[in-house]
Amino acid sequence: MINGSYPEFVEKLSWGVELWFVYGGAKYLVQGYTENGTYNLYFFMVDPEGTGYDWIGNGTEQEYPVEEFLNAKLFDGKSFREIESVVEWVDC
Repeated sequence: MINGSYPEFVEKLSWGVELWFVYGGAKYLVQGYTENGTYNLYFFMVDPEGTGYDWIGNGTEQEYPVEEFLNAKLFDGKSFREIESVVEWVDC
């Protein structure tokens, strides 16, 4: 991971922290949100202009669906785990 460590990124995901990153020339956002005891992760492309959430993961009452996000084939048929070495962690 460029500009950060992959373990730290994953740890922040598990807390629902808003995280921005760039991959393949596009900027993405993943963030956690808790509603009615459900811990959700929302993922979408920000730039170029996104059209809504690309993926929503539903967690348990005490855990965000981090593993599901890391394994989902969201990047041209690849998972975040497969591309993390070329992902650039950025501020908004």
